[in-house]
Amino acid sequence: QRRVREAVVSTQSTGERSQPAHRKKFGLLEKHKDYVVRARDFNKKKKILKQLKNVADEKNPDEFYRGMIKSRIVDGKHEIHKDNTLDHATVMLLKTQDANYINLKLQAEKNKVSKLKEVLHDTKGEKVNTHTVFVESDSEDVDLENLEKLPDAPDIDPATKKALGRAKKVQYNVLQARIKRLQTLERASHKLQVYKNIASAKGQVFKEVDEDTGNVSYRWRKQRAK
Repeated sequence: QRRVREAVVSTQSTGERSQPAHRKKFGLLEKHKDYVVRARDFNKKKKILKQLKNVADEKNPDEFYRGMIKSRIVDGKHEIHKDNTLDHATVMLLKTQDANYINLKLQAEKNKVSKLKEVLHDTKGEKVNTHTVFVESDSEDVDLENLEKLPDAPDIDPATKKALGRAKKVQYNVLQARIKRLQTLERASHKLQVYKNIASAKGQVFKEVDEDTGNVSYRWRKQRAK
């Protein structure tokens, strides 16, 4: 019972007096915890103002930054104006770099597709099985009809055959995905080349759209090669 009484007493909050009746017009009476919050906020702002005053006193009047001519105040907020426009030479350089990167990836993808086609069957047409016979000299005659037949391949258990089938299916899926990626890179390379030709063309460029297929083509006056 004594422990319960001590616990109840310890949980009771300390009461603070309220605003006297004759001061009700001033609102609620400020407590100590409210004063602490207000005092900390006041001192924090006072410290910031002091730092800004020191910066303003020590500022060099001849100091200049390029950001000063690109910044402005809009609706009381400080904004920095960014000029993202690029000149024609820079745009051409970036497009040339993009085209070189895509062509590099395109060649690498072609090599990967070619290697996969060499490994997998039914991707390069019908493959003829051959058997190489080694002889001691070019003049030696070889009886191809009476050659010993190669031994038959050993039997494979169903589990191994199933695993090989799954692996083969995965490789075919990889080949199909790489072919799609190759086609996408080829289209991107073609578009970049067209944009490069349009940018380097002199005079007016005419755009033509085929109504049947929807294909877009561009036409401009040919320039005489130097």
